[in-house]
Amino acid sequence: MLGMESDVERRSSRRYPIERQVHYKARGPRPALTGSGTTVNMSSGGILFTTDQDLPAGTALTLEVGWPVLLGSSMPLKLVTRGTVVWCGQSRAALRFRNYEFRTRGVPGDQSHNAG
Repeated sequence: MLGMESDVERRSSRRYPIERQVHYKARGPRPALTGSGTTVNMSSGGILFTTDQDLPAGTALTLEVGWPVLLGSSMPLKLVTRGTVVWCGQSRAALRFRNYEFRTRGVPGDQSHNAG
């Protein structure tokens, strides 16, 4: 059956449903484009998130995700990703990771370590 081929998952990485707050900023010479949304799902290669604005394919973004796990049971973390928008539509955008790292968000209430 030829129609069954379109139902086959072609992504190389498994996607995990996760709902976390995100903040993003476009990189490059154009005027700053910033916004926020919520993750829909994530994989080791990218992330699908909601957005209230059009993010054209090819846009380079830095995207920060509030991480649900604490470092050492006390320090909030965020996942900081850099990548390229590969798709946008229906109030959602997909970002392919170029790289990512975990950073601390600081201790709640301690403004001296507030990293976002």
